[in-house]
Amino acid sequence: MNRRLVVQVSTGVAALVVGGLLYSRHVRSSEAAARVAAALSASEARGDIVLLRVPHVPGAITLDGDTDDPGWLLPPGPARTGDFLSDTGKPARPYSDTRLVWGDGHLYLALYAADQDIESHTDQPDGPVWLDDAFRVVFSRPGVEYAFDVSPKAVITDSIRRAGGEWDYTWNSGAHASAEMDGTINDPTNKDEEWVIELAIPFESLGMEGVPGESIGMSLSRCDIPKRASRVCSGWGDGSAVEGRGTIVLERVGAGTPGSR
Repeated sequence: MNRRLVVQVSTGVAALVVGGLLYSRHVRSSEAAARVAAALSASEARGDIVLLRVPHVPGAITLDGDTDDPGWLLPPGPARTGDFLSDTGKPARPYSDTRLVWGDGHLYLALYAADQDIESHTDQPDGPVWLDDAFRVVFSRPGVEYAFDVSPKAVITDSIRRAGGEWDYTWNSGAHASAEMDGTINDPTNKDEEWVIELAIPFESLGMEGVPGESIGMSLSRCDIPKRASRVCSGWGDGSAVEGRGTIVLERVGAGTPGSR
């Protein structure tokens, strides 16, 4: 056998080996994804979790606070939490909800808040946003939690907690937010209407690859200070007695209508 033929045969064998390894890895990955999907469906059926299937973004999204971009409007449409719930399990007032899509390495959330008196005094990132009107989004994987507090001014306080320890506010997620509001902030003399936050979170910051079939725990809450009233909070997927823990799963590109709560 001449040298050139030996090289060609060796190269062909190497290609077959590499191809076989990649195929085996793909099969193992597909089987693992199938097992995860089956486990999530079983947990959902038992009521242990509230499963939200998030579709791949069908078009462009511009972070400007508006939710009129193709990424929010084109079929199949975003996943929706529906009404946030009060501690009693009933739809809370003021009304809040969240929509989600994913793509381009990010998870996109549209956080909606009806609000007759918008209050927000924290101007610096990683400040005490939670003392104002604010949303809080918490993602969880075994041994780690990621929290995002966002105000009507689109100020973000992000933090990470490992193994149930203290929240670390030096962590930087790289998330971006934009806001739109109908009302006058910090002016109790008039009547406001609502505010909306568009939030883009890099999957990398959540320890995710951003591929179909991936899942992560998620809970949402929104607190508001109504006029002449005490602070009220509501939530979705927070594991209260009336509903299970929230979990999101990334749907394939071109998947059908997303599930909802």
